[in-house]
Formats: sequence, C-alpha cells, structure tokens
Amino acid sequence: MFRSRALFRQYFAAAIATLSVMMAGTSMGWPSPVLRLFKENPNHLLPNETFIQMTSDQSSWVVSIIELGNLVTPIPFGFLVDSVGRKPCLLTTGPLYIISWLLVIFTKHVYVLYVVRFMQGLAMGIVFTVAPMYIGEIAGAKCRGALSTFFIGMLNTGILLEYLVGPFVDYDTLAYVSLVIPVVFLLTFIWMPESPYFLIMKERDLDAKKSLYWLRGGREASSDKINLELYNMKQDVEKEMKLSFDFMDIISTPANRRSLLIVQIVAVADVISGMSAVLPYASSTFARTEGAWITPDQCTLLLGVLVFLSTFPTAFLVDRTGRRPLLLVSCFGSGISQLTAGTYYLLTENYKMNLTPINWLPFTSITCFAVIYSIGLGPLVPTLQGEFFPSNTRGLAGGVTTITLTVISFLVMKMYQVIIDHYGVYLNYYIYSVGCIVCGVLVYFIIPESKGKTFAQIQDELNSHIAHKSKRKEEKKQTKIEASNKKAEIERNNKVENKIEA
Repeated sequence: MFRSRALFRQYFAAAIATLSVMMAGTSMGWPSPVLRLFKENPNHLLPNETFIQMTSDQSSWVVSIIELGNLVTPIPFGFLVDSVGRKPCLLTTGPLYIISWLLVIFTKHVYVLYVVRFMQGLAMGIVFTVAPMYIGEIAGAKCRGALSTFFIGMLNTGILLEYLVGPFVDYDTLAYVSLVIPVVFLLTFIWMPESPYFLIMKERDLDAKKSLYWLRGGREASSDKINLELYNMKQDVEKEMKLSFDFMDIISTPANRRSLLIVQIVAVADVISGMSAVLPYASSTFARTEGAWITPDQCTLLLGVLVFLSTFPTAFLVDRTGRRPLLLVSCFGSGISQLTAGTYYLLTENYKMNLTPINWLPFTSITCFAVIYSIGLGPLVPTLQGEFFPSNTRGLAGGVTTITLTVISFLVMKMYQVIIDHYGVYLNYYIYSVGCIVCGVLVYFIIPESKGKTFAQIQDELNSHIAHKSKRKEEKKQTKIEASNKKAEIERNNKVENKIEA
C-alpha cells in the first residue's frame, strides 16, 4: 500500500492526530440515537431504559449548544498554537472529552447535558483550528491533499460509530464506547512529532530536523533531501514571519484577504449545505416518511455507513482531479439533492399528497446529498485552510474559519426545529439547496487550484494574481485617461475649426 516508510509515517501521524477529529465526530453523532430519550414523558421506552425529561426546546439546545462552545476556543488557540505549539494544543482536547463523557455516564440532568455539550464544543473548536494546520505541516506537497481528507474521514468515522452502536446499546454503554477514543488519542498522540514548521518558527532548527527526519522515513531518508526541504521550509517561514503578527494581519495584504475570502467561501458552503443539522436530526427526519421500507434507525445507520465509505474516493481523487472540480460537483450536486428532498416534504406535508409509491425518495435524496458532500465540501475545508494561509497568520486565520463554521452551524442546527414548527421541514432543505448553488457559483469564479503546490508556490500565485489584477486596473485607468485626453483634444480642435470658419 505504501511505497515508502516516509509515506507510511506521514499517514500514521495524520491518522493518530485525527483521532481528535474522531472524538469530535462522536460528539456530533451522539444526539441522533439518544434524541428519542429526551422527552417530556416516558412513552414508548423499553424497560429499564434511561430517560431524561426535557421539552423539545431543551432538546434542541442539547443538540446545538455544542456550537456555542465551539465559538469560544478558536481565536485564543489561534494565538496559542503559535506560542506553545500544535501538538500541546491538540493534546488538551483529550481531557475535555474524557471529562464530558464521564459526566454523561454519572449524571442524568438536562442542565448537566448543557455543560457536557458546551465542553465538547470547546474541544471541537480546538480540533477544528489546530488539526488541519498540523496535518498540512507534517505532510509532503505530493500527499498533502490525501492526508487532509483524513479530517473528514475520521469525523465521519466518529459519527458512524455512534450510529452503529447507539441503537443497540443503552445510554451509559454508548458513553463508555465514546470515552475510549479520547483515551486512545492521549496514549498515542503524545509520541508523535511536533510540526517542523512550528519548530522552525521558534528557531529550534535541530528539533525541526529531527521531526522532519522521522516524518520522511528515518534511515530511509536522504540526508541531502532532508536538508534541502528543511532549507526551503526555513526560507518560507522566514519570508512569512518578516511580516508583523497581530489580528489585522489576516486582512493586512491583498493576498491575505484573498486567502481569507477563498477559505471562508468554502467554509460557508460547508455549513449552509445543512450537513450539521441533517446528521443529528437524521432519525427524526426519516421518521416523517409514511410507510417507509426500513425503520428510521436503519435509515440513519445506512446513511452513516455510506457517508463513511464516500470519504475513501476523496483521498484518491483530491490529488488527481484537484480541489476545484470536487468542490463544484459537491456544491451543485448537494443543491440538487436538497431541492429534491425539500420538494418531497413540501408535497406530502404541506399539500397532503400521497407519495407512498416513492417514499424511498427522501432517504435517497438525503443520502445522495451526504455522499456528494463527503467527496468535496466536507474534506476540503481543512485542506484549503492548511494550504492558503501563510505561516504568520495560519493559526489566527484558522480560528476565524472555525468561528465562521460555528456561527452558521449553530444557526442551522437551532433553527432546524423552529422552521419545522412554523413552516415545515421542506423549507430547511430549500434553504440548503439555494445556499449550495450560490456557493458553487462563487467557487467557480473565485477559488484557484492548489493541487500539488507547495505553500510558497500557492502564496506566490496569490500575490501574482493580485499584481496582475492591479496591473489590469492600472491599464484600464490609463486607457480611460488617454481616451479622455483624446476626446478633450478633439473638442479643442473642433472649437478652433469653428472659430476659423467664423
């Protein structure tokens, strides 16, 4: 499978680092199998089954409050990641998840669940800010795209774990299963190397060389190649670190503003697609389909399996077809799928049409959306986040991206039930459809290709694009001035001729 020890070690380090992302996935997938236990009365529960009394509004807060926690940590850790390191910041997420799952096991109250979900959100904010950066910086240019897809792959693995186990075990057992992941993460990631980019930033060149030596295969690695790559890294970092470092740096230059715009467009597309609401509400959404051929829990389980499997082609395609084609297919394909699901629910719930012969359509549409999302929008946010931001702004800009994801995701998740109660579930899917299509248009016109390029090449192309754009503006301005001068000269000549004739 691996052509060299270097490739194996990079894949291995990325897999261990993204156990943190798997932890986030378990916290995202957990509400779906347990949501039916959060009721005002204990009807339809099995004997000895855990029951937590809460209103539908409280249950919607349990689902969505994780995003409020996710809002708190990105900016502070955007600074901390450049002062204490990528690895220590990522390690802090393990204890947060361990404590949160222990609270789930030993307490059974809605307000404790608010605290649990908020804590998990704090950890998720760190993961979403730091993990893409760490993966991007340990990877070689040729495999960076494939390694970056580990992020969505492990996120989906965590979600799938909850979908697979949740329907078949009790409330406490599911929490114990979820608790295993952060424990394994702490025991393994502590042995992984720090990012060589960070070590160079801190002028720890010997440590950076040791880190790079391990990542590039140890004894198998050529000393000359290691020294050359280390030299190039140092040149890149020194060039980027010559710039000042404060909050305004992320918008201080045209290239930085363009980088921020590119990543924010993809981040908005990621969450406006509705995936953050579709997953936790999957079981309750499928339960709305009359006469469905399989149960809601089976639908949810199958959805999780297909989403998980769909991440594997992305790892193969992202460094072959490029980022842009996958993003375009994902945006427009997701938009069409969401439009189809929304139309089905509009006709059945608002117009009371009998569509039993095609009651497979909502599951098929939502599954198609989830699969198409998972080959483009899902995995490519962390990929682009790790590629487009320069070293001196990568931590802070990553924090801003996480906040963008969090704010919109919170609104999507919290408003899902509100929109159902006031208008119908169809409107959610129509909103997601329009958002995907609009973002697809923006991707087509704004986002460049970054396949197979080093960080330095990407930054050089961004700067050259800005320079070319400025040159064209200057040429247009000069053309207008020349045209205006020519027009004025013609008018003067006409006046002179008129005077002579007079």
